[in-house]
Amino acid sequence: MDYNATKETKSWVYLFIAMIAFGILGLEFGVLFVSRFIDGRSLSQIGIWPIHWYGAIAHWTLTIIVWLTGVYLITRWAVKNKQITKLVDFKLSKTTNYLTLVAVVIVVITAVIESLISGQEIPQVFLEYRGFVNMYGNNAFIVTVFQVLYYVVEMLLVVIMIVFFQQFGELVFKNKYVPYGSVGLMLTWGMIHFLSHPSGALYVTIWALVPGLLYVYGGKRFFPMYVLLVLGFIV
Repeated sequence: MDYNATKETKSWVYLFIAMIAFGILGLEFGVLFVSRFIDGRSLSQIGIWPIHWYGAIAHWTLTIIVWLTGVYLITRWAVKNKQITKLVDFKLSKTTNYLTLVAVVIVVITAVIESLISGQEIPQVFLEYRGFVNMYGNNAFIVTVFQVLYYVVEMLLVVIMIVFFQQFGELVFKNKYVPYGSVGLMLTWGMIHFLSHPSGALYVTIWALVPGLLYVYGGKRFFPMYVLLVLGFIV
């Protein structure tokens, strides 16, 4: 098979799938319309935090189901087309363990610096737990658990976006050392936070550069990048 003859088609397939993953993330806005019925909110209250603790859990549960379905379908496509081993390294090794430790250190240092600048306590998950205590009382812990699960699943789709944006960029621009995944993530997932979470949108957009760099220069390993992304929202 002539690689050059199929390169252009393949590059746009990767871009298309990356945008599909981004679209799947955006389906959370659709879930808002459903979960508000469970929570008992009116249509005018659709953008506010759930009033009841079970409303928050219902929203995150429905969102997780939608997102996991998307992850499954995209992963199934990658396996069927023998793309998994080409795009991501899932193997555990000393290098993988070392890079995962580096990811943890990066998150901790970044969190400390952010805390010193903003004056807020860390870890972030503790701050969110305290906020849930004020809203939901004794049910704050279970709400926090579901929010963490929400982050865990969200980051799977973010990984998919980084991987597919990166592959698209490499095929089009013929340079494997530029973090195209970061650029794609900043222009999509990062920017959308200006609508969903405006207060922290700039930080998320800038932070989107880091996992893409770790992916490119870390041998396209899954675990360091994924740990970095998840801990980035918890610590």
